[in-house]
Amino acid sequence: MPINAGPEYFKAEAKYNAAKTIPEKIAGLEEMLRVGPNHKSTENLRAEIKTKIAKLRAQLEKERITAKGKGKGANLTIKREGAAQVILVSLTNAGKSAVLSAITNAKPTVAEYKYTTTKPEVGIMDYKGVQMQVIEIPAIYENCAYKGEGPTFFSIIRSADIIVFLIDNTQNEKQQLDVLYQEFEKANIKLNAEKPKIIVKKQGMGGIDFLGNKYFDFDTKDATQLLTQNGYHNVIITAFERVTIEDLADILNEGTVYLPLLIVHTKADIKGEGISAETGYGLEKLKENIFHTLRMIKVFTKTPGKEKDWPPVALHEGDTVKTMARIIHKDFLKKFKYARIWGKSAKHAAQKVGLEHELKDDDIIELHLE
Repeated sequence: MPINAGPEYFKAEAKYNAAKTIPEKIAGLEEMLRVGPNHKSTENLRAEIKTKIAKLRAQLEKERITAKGKGKGANLTIKREGAAQVILVSLTNAGKSAVLSAITNAKPTVAEYKYTTTKPEVGIMDYKGVQMQVIEIPAIYENCAYKGEGPTFFSIIRSADIIVFLIDNTQNEKQQLDVLYQEFEKANIKLNAEKPKIIVKKQGMGGIDFLGNKYFDFDTKDATQLLTQNGYHNVIITAFERVTIEDLADILNEGTVYLPLLIVHTKADIKGEGISAETGYGLEKLKENIFHTLRMIKVFTKTPGKEKDWPPVALHEGDTVKTMARIIHKDFLKKFKYARIWGKSAKHAAQKVGLEHELKDDDIIELHLE
């Protein structure tokens, strides 16, 4: 029983105990988590609730996959294309289809009536030569994470590289964000959240051990109980920063996904700031923001004596010449002699560098092989 729990918590607990279906049980537990006290003394309780929710979600997903295999559910698969996969989501009639049409080669149906989009629409967006796949997901609504084709749509979302919330400037912003955040939380997708720096390493024997104890903000006896409840009997838990038992519960739930989020306001031609698919206002800036939120860079290859090649190679911040050479062709690593660099990462034009040289956006690389 939680400490200082109010009547709302006990009402939610009664709802959970009376639930007959998995979605109803999950809804009850989520309500307990939302209205229950949240302080040091209740961390163990909250971790226990999260564990129950995770197990029920896993059971629900298993049933969905089984039903799909028997032809009873939607079977949607989208082949990844381009350097990244971008997901557009919103409540109904926020302008997703218009935005998709404006920034990609897709031609979805655009209409004023609600719930125009009934299946994911896909297009390819070009940002200065870098191709990215953009997927428009049908409108999000309350409790859709567990209803109809919602679980199928969220399974597509989970494999993406970035989520873009499109917020309609003509509607209540808070209400839109509340529904979107709640449904993503129900789908166990954490947005703009850092994954706790905990390593869970299973072993054949030896029981449960903890390394980095100074970072554990919980009693290891409670953590041991949580681990055994989740089927971990021989494991080493290593922490590299301060972590709570709720953080540990999140890590133990293998279904938890951490994704970057970009919030964009639409219909700026009618009201407020943001973008307008109608006039094109802000669309290039949107592409740029997606690119930088993904922490991507673009670099150009060059043949000695010639101009730089097109299109550029898409990489990520911190990538090196070695990364780029591997992407171009695996044999380039074996035959690599040195590279010459022009651009932000070079101390001077045509600087001679090795495989570990870190690249910057718009660098030009000339590979020299043996």
